[in-house]
Amino acid sequence: MNSIITKNKRLWIILSIYLLACLGLVVFLRNPPDAVINYLFQTAITQNKSRNFFEKDGLYVITTGTGAPMPDKNRTGSQTVVVAGEQVLVFDAGPGSTLKLELSPVDVGTVDALFITHFHSDHIGGIGELMLKRWATGSPQQPLPIYGPSGIDEVVNGFEAAYQLDKGYRIAHHGEKVVPSSGFGGEAHSFDLGSDLMSSKTVYKQGEVEVIAFNVEHAPVFPAVGYRVNYKGRSIVITGDTKYTESLIHHSNKADVLIIEALNKKFATMMANAGENLETNVTAIATDIQDYHISPKEAADVAREAGVKQLVITHILPPVPSDLMIRPFLKEARAVYDGKIYMVNDGTLISLPINSDEIKIQELLK
Repeated sequence: MNSIITKNKRLWIILSIYLLACLGLVVFLRNPPDAVINYLFQTAITQNKSRNFFEKDGLYVITTGTGAPMPDKNRTGSQTVVVAGEQVLVFDAGPGSTLKLELSPVDVGTVDALFITHFHSDHIGGIGELMLKRWATGSPQQPLPIYGPSGIDEVVNGFEAAYQLDKGYRIAHHGEKVVPSSGFGGEAHSFDLGSDLMSSKTVYKQGEVEVIAFNVEHAPVFPAVGYRVNYKGRSIVITGDTKYTESLIHHSNKADVLIIEALNKKFATMMANAGENLETNVTAIATDIQDYHISPKEAADVAREAGVKQLVITHILPPVPSDLMIRPFLKEARAVYDGKIYMVNDGTLISLPINSDEIKIQELLK
């Protein structure tokens, strides 16, 4: 009998201690000490920036926008960030992409140049935010260099005009030292490749970093270009939006990584059919877009014929609602290409160290 009473007392003591601990935790969480609050804020601010993702010299890619105009809760507008040695180059600036850039290990204030592939809204909608955030966080003395085909001047001037009032507010509030007026906005660098689809030229050369622009086919959108980045023997190609063309094969020749859009026509047709009973333009748009985007199979054909080591699929059309759909989306591509294929996400990091054939892929935001 005494042993039972003793055991019950122990149970009550343990239960009491547990309840007190829970109560203490609740009180702590409702009103945590300032030291804990400071620690949590500091950790949140520095968690990605403090990790040395770029320890080895090389070419690094972060896909900070992998979506398309159709809404996708997991993907923002098109953007690819390239870190080549100490240079930070950004390709396209779709809506929402600046936020994903800020969540990456790259400090938006360190961006050296922006390159635009074409002037569809899902590739330029975030230019204003990128210019502003670079200016506000990096205190540059010069505006952001922005490279693009003919028409880039009009686009940059338009975003600068839209942000003029904001510029004035911030200078008045923070002062010239924090936000120097000379560093506001962008400086357009226009280039013209003509109408020959095989045409290309070097549009940026700083040290051992070279960016080559080349024509792609995205009619009725013209001009539309892709870019190849070369750095110390490593290379990546970013196609922008395009149909299958010999230009892709030629300019992707022996590249380490091909970052290319893809539209699955079977999925797009299913979306078009599903929208027939809706009072929207879904059916028309899902049908029309099929004639000026490359398919996963065609993207794989390019990679195979160009001798590309790693095929990377971005600008996903239509949106993939579940990871279970990735394999069906890429099924035809895998049938024609023996190399590695990866569908990137917002926050995918691809590392290409120099003096190596290594290509490492990891997820930063998933």
